[in-house]
Amino acid sequence: MDRFYCVQLTKSLFGETGVERQWGRWRTHGRRRLDWCGNETQAKTALTNLVKDKLSRGYLIKP
Repeated sequence: MDRFYCVQLTKSLFGETGVERQWGRWRTHGRRRLDWCGNETQAKTALTNLVKDKLSRGYLIKP
């Protein structure tokens, strides 16, 4: 498939931590979603779970 999925931790101007993800088909802007978490530990856990889920669905990590 010609698709991508990008996920990263992000911080707001007020110090909140969240998980930002962008996905779609190559050569498009795709879609974007931002989920705010209670603290950095919860955000890291959410990020790890997303990465595990995407790896199990066939996505590859590209440096």
